[in-house]
Amino acid sequence: MKKILSAVALAAACGVASAQGYAGALIGMTEYTEDCPVACDKSDTGFKIYGGYEVMPNLSVEVAYTDFGTLKFNAGGSIEGYAVSAVAAYRYAFTNELSGVGRLGLGYFSQNGKGIPTEDDEFGLYAGLGIEYAINADFKVVGAFDLAKDGDVHIFGIGAQMGF
Repeated sequence: MKKILSAVALAAACGVASAQGYAGALIGMTEYTEDCPVACDKSDTGFKIYGGYEVMPNLSVEVAYTDFGTLKFNAGGSIEGYAVSAVAAYRYAFTNELSGVGRLGLGYFSQNGKGIPTEDDEFGLYAGLGIEYAINADFKVVGAFDLAKDGDVHIFGIGAQMGF
């Protein structure tokens, strides 16, 4: 029994020793897909900053802050939205440099209305798909499409990710 426990502890220690942390940011187009009660501009520019930690080969946990920009009403007033999320990210290597990534988890979505009442803040599904191109072992160019608030708002952007 001691040999088995020692082997499990050694395997776990090796897994932690080879784990990689990373941080990234992207900027892109955002859009609110829910219907406006009056004429509005549903698209804007937003950004996402995130950090992650590889817990197993191809599997990471990530936390992120995503700013979805502003939903502007033509008659006046606006709503700003953001999400804070915790997701599992699965990476699949197409080549040594090119990988795809899928994200799935929970997000806390909040809206701040200016001149207009807003709905309550809410938890919901946060999902995304992305692609990563490794320039070198620690630096990647990334593209991502993320959905929040059960698909009512999304961001499509490009950016960079740095490993450490």
